[in-house]
Amino acid sequence: AVAAAAAARRRMLAAILASPRRSPNGDDASSSSSSSSIPRGVLPLVLGVALLIRVATSTHPHSGESAPPLYGDYEAQRHWMEITTSLPLREWYVHAPGKGNDMMYWGLDYPPLTAYQSYAYGKVIGAVDPETTALMSSRGHESYRSKLLMRLSVLLSDVVFVFPATLLFARAHYARESPARRTWAVALATLAPAQILIDHGHFQYNGISLGLTVYAVAAIVADHELLGSALFALAMNHKQMSAYYAPAFFAYLLGRCLRRERPLLEIVKLGAVVIGVFATLWAPFYLSGGAGWTGVLTVLRRLVPLQRGLYEDYVANFWCATAPAFKWKRVLSVPTSARVATFATIAALLPSALRTIKTPTKDAFLWCLSCSAFAFFLFSFQVHEKSALLPLLPATLLSLRAPTLAARLPLAVCFSCYPLLERDGLSLAYVGVMGAFASVIGGGAPPPPSGGGGGGGEGEGEGERERRWWGRVDAVSAAAFVVAHAAAIFVPPPASLPHLHALAFTSSAFVYFAGAAAYCHARLWAETAAERAASRIFGETKERCRGDPDVLRRVGEKFAAAAAAGGEARDRRGARASTRARRKQHAE
Repeated sequence: AVAAAAAARRRMLAAILASPRRSPNGDDASSSSSSSSIPRGVLPLVLGVALLIRVATSTHPHSGESAPPLYGDYEAQRHWMEITTSLPLREWYVHAPGKGNDMMYWGLDYPPLTAYQSYAYGKVIGAVDPETTALMSSRGHESYRSKLLMRLSVLLSDVVFVFPATLLFARAHYARESPARRTWAVALATLAPAQILIDHGHFQYNGISLGLTVYAVAAIVADHELLGSALFALAMNHKQMSAYYAPAFFAYLLGRCLRRERPLLEIVKLGAVVIGVFATLWAPFYLSGGAGWTGVLTVLRRLVPLQRGLYEDYVANFWCATAPAFKWKRVLSVPTSARVATFATIAALLPSALRTIKTPTKDAFLWCLSCSAFAFFLFSFQVHEKSALLPLLPATLLSLRAPTLAARLPLAVCFSCYPLLERDGLSLAYVGVMGAFASVIGGGAPPPPSGGGGGGGEGEGEGERERRWWGRVDAVSAAAFVVAHAAAIFVPPPASLPHLHALAFTSSAFVYFAGAAAYCHARLWAETAAERAASRIFGETKERCRGDPDVLRRVGEKFAAAAAAGGEARDRRGARASTRARRKQHAE
């Protein structure tokens, strides 16, 4: 897989450098690689390599393989297929050990869309291999055929949800970028190693909820807000952790609605769409067997696992990283810890949400998605290590705005999940998938066009000062990660602290994630500051030129040209410089 990925990168770069390019004045500009087109086969090659790496990863062990009595997440997904295809819908979330639905043995604890997905996949897999979904007798079933069918179902999920959603987003948000840069963005998102290892190694279906979220983001940045709201409602009904993004969706859409002629009507339309999706998916539990609201509440109680405590295992968030010093589980009762975590999460996400409501630009929406997901992951109640995929997703979507963050964060998320992956026997896959990602993405994004015609006014989004800062961060984090791996291999933990190495991994990753969250907040502030400054200056110009539409049109063209040539500032210093440049343009 590493060799194939390296070959793909060499072929892509060779094609880019060999393609003839023209500068804006018609002269040959072969030195400006980013303004070129690329051969049609490069993008399918990238997706083919991404699929190949997923297939290779699926040949490694899965969670809980041959480890009775509970096995692992693979058995959980298989068991949900068994339950949904063998029992009536009204009993899917009901504790009934006599009927084969023991909630202490991987009971369903995800929203209805996951149950429907388990039913659909279970019907197909059961038709090919009935032993895989046989009620009661299939517990712990791990035949070669069943593994093959289960692995294929995850591959199909990525092909249907992850790949097309990423392509649609790249075309919608990066339409004015060069094909080479868009292809690099698609490669980064589809080769991100954490989702590959967790879904195709450990075994889950995160690609469905994440893919639905990307579909929703793509629809919204393409100004199809009703469709985007419906798609995001589907994502939340597949996995409740998708609610990590809900404040960002709410803030952006509310900010957009408040700037329209009839804001209340726009808000009602969005609310009606979301309520309609929820009602459609939850209605069967209300109607089945005349259960009424009791059936709905039964499902809801399974979605809020308060009894599990503040966190499980070792996760790279605030509560776990500080637990050795504060012993949160001893100091706080479960209800109190839930309230404290909720307050901390709201406090962490509120500034970015309010900022996005005031300045709802499309890039601000993406940055707010990152800020909101980081707030939930770092501070919310009952977080799993696999939930690190949620703040990772918007960072990969911002690959042409923050290429260094997008290229480094996937590796940090993999590092934070290493204790889980090592326990599943995925250490070799961990090295291979991360190596493949680094071999394709490590060289960075193709540079933006020097003439300003293809970047849409966004450019790289990183100044020289940021690059120097990222260089220091890379050096420190790489040293910490190497030391943690070396200690795990060569230094056995003391008998009194058997989980010391796992704590070292998650604590180091927490520091990195906290820094990444702060960076996302700073970039959101810079994005909105530059946008508000530009809007204010243009508003003043419009007022002065009210009597001369032709002058106003020319000023608007100058603003567009300035944005395309220079891009908007990405930090406070850049924001001030951008404001001065626009004032100078206004004066001219």
